Amino acid sequence: MKAALLTIGNEILSGDTINTNSSWISKTLKGAGCQVVCQLTIPDSKQQITKGLDQLFSQSPDLIISTGGLGPTTDDVTRESLFDYFNTKSKFDDDYWNELKIRFSRFGHDIPESNRSQALVPKAGKVFSNPIGSARGLRFEKDQVTFMALPGVPIEMKAMIKATVLPWVKEHAPVATYVQTLRTTGLPESVLIEKIDSVAKTDHGCEMGYYPSVYGVDIVLSSTHKESIYHLKNELLPILGTLVYTVGEETMEEIVVHSLIRKKQTIASAESCTGGLVGHRLTQVPGSSKVYLGGVIVYSNMAKIDLLKVKKSTLTRFGSVSEETAEEMSQEVMKQFKTSLGISVTGIAGPGGGTDNKPIGLVYAGLANANGVKTREFQFGDERKTNKLRTSQAVLNWIRLQN
Repeated sequence: MKAALLTIGNEILSGDTINTNSSWISKTLKGAGCQVVCQLTIPDSKQQITKGLDQLFSQSPDLIISTGGLGPTTDDVTRESLFDYFNTKSKFDDDYWNELKIRFSRFGHDIPESNRSQALVPKAGKVFSNPIGSARGLRFEKDQVTFMALPGVPIEMKAMIKATVLPWVKEHAPVATYVQTLRTTGLPESVLIEKIDSVAKTDHGCEMGYYPSVYGVDIVLSSTHKESIYHLKNELLPILGTLVYTVGEETMEEIVVHSLIRKKQTIASAESCTGGLVGHRLTQVPGSSKVYLGGVIVYSNMAKIDLLKVKKSTLTRFGSVSEETAEEMSQEVMKQFKTSLGISVTGIAGPGGGTDNKPIGLVYAGLANANGVKTREFQFGDERKTNKLRTSQAVLNWIRLQN
C-alpha cells in the first residue's frame, strides 16, 4: 500500500514551525505496512491546495493524508478548499455545534462564532472524530484513492491517526507487513551499523531501517514474513546486548518507571545542568507517582549548599562539575526524600563555561542506594539543548542498567 502526504501551512514554509508531523506519520504508516512515496508542503492557499491535490492524485496512491488548515481562523482555508475540490456542498451539524458549546463552557468560555466552520460537514463525504480537539477529520473518495484531512496540531493528528487512519490501513492493506523496532542508546548510527554489519549483509528477508535521534538509534525491521523478523531480531539482540533498551515502542522513561514499580523501589532526583529534565521525563509516565517521590533543581552553588548540604570545601576543591559534587548530591537527595535511589546530575551544558580541563558537554552523574554511591562521567557536544536531552537519556539508561 502506498500513501502521499500533503502538509498545509504558511508557518511550515516560513520555518516558524518544524514539520515533525510528516516524519511521524511516515514512520507510523510504515509500521502498519503502508509506504509513504511522496510528501508535499504548500501554503494556506486555495489555489495551491488545488494544485497540490492534483499532483498527488496523479500519482495514484492508495491513500492521501493532509494535515493543517482545519482550524477556525481566517487563514484556515483547507475545509472550504476541499469542499470545492471534491465538488460537494456543506451542511451545518447542529448536534456537533451544541457539543462544541458544551466543551467550551466546561472551560468557562463562550464559543466564538468563528468555530461554526468546524461544525460544517460535506454532503458528499464523511467526517471522523477528533478525540482531543474540535476540528474533525474529513474523508473523501476519488479515482479509487482515499483522501483523509487531519488538523495540524501534532497531539490531535496523532490521536486521529491511531483511532481512524491506522485501522483503515490495516483493513485495506493487501499484504500484512510485520514490523519490529529495536530501540538502542549509547552508540552513534555509524558505529552501530558497523557493529551489526555481518548480520545485516546476510539474506535475512527483511528491510532494515535506521532512525537516529538525540536519544539513540531505532532499528526497524519489516517483512511480510513474521518468521524472518523473529530470526533476524534474535541474531541482532546478542550482538547489541544492553545497547537495546526495549523491543517495541516504549520510551526510556517508561522502561525505568515500570522497572521501579515492579521492584517496588522509589527514586528522587537532584539536577543542576538539566534543570529538572530527568524528573520531567519520569513524571511523563502514568503511574510514576508510585516511584518518583520528588526532586530538587540546584543550579547555583548556593542552592547546592543550602538545599542539598553539599560541602563548601567540595565545591571549592573540586568544583560544582565533579564526581565528588555529584556523589554528595545523590546521597543527600536520597536521604531527604527517603527513597531507594537518588540520582544526581551536574555538568556544563554550554555554549559557554567550558575550560581545557572541563570542556563544554562534560557531565557527572551520581547514583546512590542503600549500598553506597556510584558516579559516572559523560562527554557530550557543544549544543546546549542537545546536551540536556542526551544527559537525561544517559542518566535514565544508567538507572535502567544498574537496576
